[in-house]
Amino acid sequence: MAMSDIFLEHLVKKKRTTSDKIQVALIIGAGVVVTLMLLTVMLVMGAAFAGMDGQNAMIRQMTFTVGLLLIAGAWYGAYLLINGRSIEYEYIVTNNELDIDKVLAKKGRKHLITVDIRAAQLMARTDDDANNAVYKNPPEGVKVLDYSAMSKEYMTYFIDCMVEEERKIVVFQPPQKMVEALWKHNPRAVKKDV
Repeated sequence: MAMSDIFLEHLVKKKRTTSDKIQVALIIGAGVVVTLMLLTVMLVMGAAFAGMDGQNAMIRQMTFTVGLLLIAGAWYGAYLLINGRSIEYEYIVTNNELDIDKVLAKKGRKHLITVDIRAAQLMARTDDDANNAVYKNPPEGVKVLDYSAMSKEYMTYFIDCMVEEERKIVVFQPPQKMVEALWKHNPRAVKKDV
């Protein structure tokens, strides 16, 4: 990289929405229901093979073991589903390009979008009433991609831009130094102050 090159990274953890909380509650509820059903099956099977002979004791032991393994599997699956709801967005500015990646459960990474800020029509805060008309009322057919963390710690910005010959509005929450870096590449379009 040359001396004037810019490279900034910023990771934000997405806050859980009410919908996310409801889904987690449903997953836990499903885990409880599955556990109760398997315990019931284990008790019924144990009672059905309550005789004293060796074969019945072996079947009872197998039923108990398989039941416990299934319960453990159900809760492990619930853990994976809940943990998979943990989302972080990573914003990376390399000179004039903004890359946004989605990090799931601090393990998997998926590239979401690359925006060339020089080609952006507008970048402003979502609460900037002088500049946010396109954000509040997107034109028909324009996709709004919300990659914000819904955090009160950072201001929420949007970028009205063309990506792969398609107009999009990208919503994100960069720190102020990232806004400044993007402004340097397109001061006409980037509204860094309200």
